[in-house]
Amino acid sequence: MFIFSYWFSRLVAADPGRKRLKTASKATISVITAVVIMLIVLKAAGSSQITAAILSGVIGLMGILVVNDETTKAKKVTTVLVALSSAVSLGIGSFLSRYGQAENVFLVLLVFLSFYLQKFGIRYFSLSMVAFMSFYFAAILHVTFSQLPWLLAGVIVGACCAFIYNFVIFKDRPSNVLRSSMKSFHIQVNLVLDLIIELIQKKQIEPAQIKQYNRNIKKLAEYARVASEELGNTDPHDIWPGVTAEQMRLYVFDTVMLLQTYSPAIRKLSELKAFNHFDIQQVLLKLVESIREAEVLNENPTHSLTDAAQHLQELRQKLSELEPQDERYKDWLYLIRRIETISNHVIDEAYELQQAIVKQEKQPQKEAEEQEDEEDNDEEKGLKPSTKKSIQAVITAVATLIFGSFLSPSHQYWALLAGYLVLLGTETIGSTFVKAVQRSVGTLLGAAVGFVVASYVSPGILEVTLLFICVFMAFYFFPITYSFMSFWITMMLAFMYDMLLGGISESLLLARVLDTVVGVGIGLAVSALVFPKRTRDKITDTSVEYVAALKEFVHTYLHRFTNQYAFANLADKGMELEKKLKQLHVDSDPIIKGFVGRSRLQQFLTVFTAINYYAKHLVASSTRNEAFYKEAEFHGVVKEVEEKVASNFTQLEKALRGERGTYVYTLEDVRQKIEQSLDYFDTSVQSRNLQHLQLLHNIYYVWKINQSVVHLAKDLGAEEISNES
Repeated sequence: MFIFSYWFSRLVAADPGRKRLKTASKATISVITAVVIMLIVLKAAGSSQITAAILSGVIGLMGILVVNDETTKAKKVTTVLVALSSAVSLGIGSFLSRYGQAENVFLVLLVFLSFYLQKFGIRYFSLSMVAFMSFYFAAILHVTFSQLPWLLAGVIVGACCAFIYNFVIFKDRPSNVLRSSMKSFHIQVNLVLDLIIELIQKKQIEPAQIKQYNRNIKKLAEYARVASEELGNTDPHDIWPGVTAEQMRLYVFDTVMLLQTYSPAIRKLSELKAFNHFDIQQVLLKLVESIREAEVLNENPTHSLTDAAQHLQELRQKLSELEPQDERYKDWLYLIRRIETISNHVIDEAYELQQAIVKQEKQPQKEAEEQEDEEDNDEEKGLKPSTKKSIQAVITAVATLIFGSFLSPSHQYWALLAGYLVLLGTETIGSTFVKAVQRSVGTLLGAAVGFVVASYVSPGILEVTLLFICVFMAFYFFPITYSFMSFWITMMLAFMYDMLLGGISESLLLARVLDTVVGVGIGLAVSALVFPKRTRDKITDTSVEYVAALKEFVHTYLHRFTNQYAFANLADKGMELEKKLKQLHVDSDPIIKGFVGRSRLQQFLTVFTAINYYAKHLVASSTRNEAFYKEAEFHGVVKEVEEKVASNFTQLEKALRGERGTYVYTLEDVRQKIEQSLDYFDTSVQSRNLQHLQLLHNIYYVWKINQSVVHLAKDLGAEEISNES
């Protein structure tokens, strides 16, 4: 029963905000509606041009998928322009069909424009993409002027369907997306808390349980990123009156931190036999269960946070009863305190949210310090990336057209389409290679399965239904894996060929697979030989961006201690670091999946992941609200730490770029100076000692970050120094 409940919850939470479901549903229904309307119109007019119905479905699909402007108004304009772009492209295609190679020249021009115009905005890319696909459609079907009126009618019908489903029936409702995203987040939180309860109850934790826990934590971090992004688009006050975006982000961040803290702490507690202390085990269980049952965003919760607060107080009481000097407790007492501290943060943030909802008073949000966008003075010399990519695409298009005409003269554009798509959205040789493999494998499997299924299914309602199912599955799984999309698209084409050609042959599908392999192979070769960008260069760029963001993050954190009025939205900055770390993992994926240099890169990523973990603990600092130190002595210490850490970040950036002569500070001298100046036995300075201890606590994870930075820099050739020369 638990397994069924677990997987059902996973399924419900698997699509945060239901974005994939909504997009795939809109695309599929738009295609179905456009095709059905055109078939009815064609039948009423006595026309047999089924290609017009197919084109109508294509435009209905692309009008959903390629329109990605930032505002609804801009999306509406682009959707109208999509119809115009398609119509113009079809008209030119029908005109050039009689002039032989002129058709190929214009197709290559469209390939160039679809890559080059991306630098001017997403709309230009969308229109170029639609123009390319429309001309591609006209080229493979050898459209003539006599067919053009019905095809234009199909374009209008498809664009109208896309418009209606995008802006009327499935109109964007950011508040619904945010509500759904938070629901997915809470479902995943509860799944992780269930696993934590199991870990606490177990006398011995199995490796399989740890792996399951880590997988769920990764999922939770992803859902937290989605929710945080939606908070940038929607004011949560519209859904939960009284709640501000800042409160919600901090709550989401603290919750993720809590669950990431639980895993290693509970594992270590289990190893140290801490749960043999029955009272501690039971109080922890009650605490976790009460947090799980709390309904944070419910205006009339049946389970409040009162129980969680009471159990947290019980845990504190148990901690006070244990003597730190006792040999039985000293190895694990600090772990319980860590759990208690972060649990306190989460309960406090959750309580604030509940109270804000109950009072329903909109609170004024703090205004962040205005930061002028610094212009990038280090513009890349020579050709810009968009121009380089365009040239790569043109060379790929010409090469695939030549090879395609030899491989399958009747379908010479298949290889071109494969080469075009494999270059789309890839920046490096490694990412192009991964996409090429995914497309080839997906196409091969899709062709094989599609051929078998099509041979057993007669053309009719069932095959049409399967075709539309393939459309839905392709775009539902597209954000997850490109190979899945290729699989379902190829299956869809197998059904389409079967209906249009009255049957499907092995040679036709074999040609489809062969052209795909040739197309992606040419695209990969061009990516590697013409203006190549190595995967490691991209990793370096992303790493430098992360270090720069981390430098700003740590500066913001430390600046609060010496500036009484400094504002620090650390939760937002923490989420931004999380995004950049994810991008670093994405950029590293081609090498991680390979063999050369994988071990060293994995160690590199491990250190960055550790740094990110320490940075999160800075957000979870117990003094996030009141951090200013009045003592001038502390100001000097903090500023010295800030300056040296900032210098280390700068030196690490240089080392990452391959510069020599870099150096880093260990900060051990500063740390010793702080610790040695603390007088535990002088009761006359008890207040000062308290501030001293608080300072040590607040910058503990700054030491950890700096140690990791020093480790990375030394590994890259930097010299370690302990004192400023």
